[in-house]
Amino acid sequence: MSEVASGSPPTVHLPRSTRPWCRCPAEARPRPPSCCTSVNEDEIKRPDLAIYSQNEVIAAGGQPTWDSPDITTNDWRPFRLMPEARVKVRNLSPNAAAANALVHYYISRFGIGAPRELKATRRISLAPGAETELLFPLEQAVLNGDPRVGVFIEIEHRHDTKKINNSGAQVHQGDYTSEVGRNHAISFPVVNNSSFTRQIALQVLPTNLTASVTPNSFSLAPLQEVTATLNISVPATIVGSPGNEINEAVTVIGVLAGGGLLGGLTRLLRIDT
Repeated sequence: MSEVASGSPPTVHLPRSTRPWCRCPAEARPRPPSCCTSVNEDEIKRPDLAIYSQNEVIAAGGQPTWDSPDITTNDWRPFRLMPEARVKVRNLSPNAAAANALVHYYISRFGIGAPRELKATRRISLAPGAETELLFPLEQAVLNGDPRVGVFIEIEHRHDTKKINNSGAQVHQGDYTSEVGRNHAISFPVVNNSSFTRQIALQVLPTNLTASVTPNSFSLAPLQEVTATLNISVPATIVGSPGNEINEAVTVIGVLAGGGLLGGLTRLLRIDT
């Protein structure tokens, strides 16, 4: 065995794969760590902006109301429009903020399928689990007109994880039985707001009141409308008083051939007689 000369550094034998003149195959060489990692889609945190959604309730097999708990438009006694519509929007995500979401505010006349008009758009940001209330002024011409209006909200955010709860509506009419009686009827328009002919069926959802709607099935040409009548009767078993009102409701929905939803409305009745 040869000896190392005094004062000279020992010879270090490098592994073949780490020598600068290495000629081993590429697949045998050590690979540097990658700067890219695979991310599971479920691990991406995204906001879930939401409002009470009739479409979501129907998809879950529930019975929707067009007296939205998240949209307030009217005061009572008498039933009248407020100067501003109050709209609640929430972020249901427990861990993702929602930055720069758009909230679109539409108005229509009372009815099912009535054309909507965009009145305002607000930009909001919500922390995880947060809720906010937005005020949308009603125009004087609207305040001076029919106290029955349709308010529609559409929420827009590119990273929203659940789109079905991004839209909701308030389309309702309210009265006391002391004003309209225990047996009465209301009329409302049904509009085909599309560019092609549609077959439309009106359905009364289950209620504690006796209710029917006529006509209940018809065909409408593009932009054509028909006036429908909702007949309501309060059963003798339901008796209220001015100091002990009983709140009941009747909801009518418009269903398209094939099962699509045209829209709906809710008739509120405070039974005080």
